[in-house]
Amino acid sequence: MVFEQFKEKVCNALRDSMGDEYEISDREVIKNNGVILKGIIINKKGSNVSPTIYIDELYADYEEGRAFGDIIYDILCAYQRNAKDIHMDMEFFTQYEQVQKRVLYKLIHEESNRKLLEDIPYIKWNDLAIVFYYAMEEEHIGKATILIRNSHLKMWGIDKYRLYEHAKNNMAQLLPEELIPIKKILHELLSQGLKVDINEDEIELPKRADSIMYVLTNRDRIFGAASILYSEEMKKLTRKFNKNLIILPSSVHEVILVPDDEIAEKSFYKNMVKEVNDTQVEPEEILSYSVYYYDRIADTIKILA
Repeated sequence: MVFEQFKEKVCNALRDSMGDEYEISDREVIKNNGVILKGIIINKKGSNVSPTIYIDELYADYEEGRAFGDIIYDILCAYQRNAKDIHMDMEFFTQYEQVQKRVLYKLIHEESNRKLLEDIPYIKWNDLAIVFYYAMEEEHIGKATILIRNSHLKMWGIDKYRLYEHAKNNMAQLLPEELIPIKKILHELLSQGLKVDINEDEIELPKRADSIMYVLTNRDRIFGAASILYSEEMKKLTRKFNKNLIILPSSVHEVILVPDDEIAEKSFYKNMVKEVNDTQVEPEEILSYSVYYYDRIADTIKILA
């Protein structure tokens, strides 16, 4: 069975199971780096909050022989866990004055997101793009984000530079940066029973790497790579080691900082980033294959390799 037939079969089964009170539809969602996921939307009539349940992996399970009934049961359970029988008043979002205090930004790769960037405001930064979102904290649904699009700017009557100024002012307050020794991060991963699998034959870490490498992210550890744009901890780190910094993009959620020993070849760091991206990071969470350099005197970040 091809995917389109599977999707239609799922939609029909959900309509039969859930009845006329629910509307079932499908959609494609463009994620970061052009990753496209196929989802099913289940909307209870009278509610404007509709969870999207992605079915790409469920289709793979079905192709491997999993029972169709079990798949429908999983979807229904996922809906029950995520559905909120509420109606949200989004009128506030039409007034920029009510939005501006929770506008934030994140970093994504420019070239890998060309299609997405046609529809959203962004500011170019090296080979990346600064894009904007609204951070929602709602009593019934908790934390959520709304990606800001060109249509929103038109509705608000503002440009992307005003948006950037508000986001820049909000970042340190709403998403304060966090600098963590990589030794602590590895300890956290191991204590959670997660596998850390780096090919040591291809990547040989510098001596004392656990004492000189740091992870820079934010308090929530979500979209934390953007903290390099407002980080004071990077400056403190350069004073501590009296060296500039190599910045390795670990994912959209964090970067790794290494004091520049002026010994390692650029290709060493380039290979390290490639190895981690190719083996440890989900495609939609890759930030870049570039290596960046923080010059403490000029207070600038540029592409090193």
